[in-house]
Amino acid sequence: MHKSSLTVVFLASLAAQAWALPRAQEKAGATDNSSSAGRPVIYVMPNALTNPGSSDNAQVVVGSSHDGKEPQVAKVYQELQRRKECQGFAENMIKDKADYFLLLQHGGGKGNRWAVSDKQGNVIASGDSVLLGNSVKDVCLAIGKDWQQHASQK
Repeated sequence: MHKSSLTVVFLASLAAQAWALPRAQEKAGATDNSSSAGRPVIYVMPNALTNPGSSDNAQVVVGSSHDGKEPQVAKVYQELQRRKECQGFAENMIKDKADYFLLLQHGGGKGNRWAVSDKQGNVIASGDSVLLGNSVKDVCLAIGKDWQQHASQK
């Protein structure tokens, strides 16, 4: 077979695989985490903002810095994906797509403080705990409760 013919066959095979894969995933019931698909979307705030829902007017709240400590944003996203209480949620790093905003301040061995707000900025829950995993669990329980209340009102 000629080299250009092999290239055409190879490219056609790749195109067929690319077309078939999403359909196979749909049939298998696979879900796409990039879309909320009716699930609440959580955005983890890197710091406290005066207006988390709007990227144009967002400003850091005075006294919300990490005092030289690294923020725990990546670790929080990791916990959101691992905790069974959070499995019904979608995480997103684009705040404009979020239904809920999570602010979690790591206390450096003194525990964690957290607060969750909805799109409108209403704080739906807040709390603290020594372990990061427990804070994330509490956050997910609060979001799940709020999400269910809104679903039952519709």
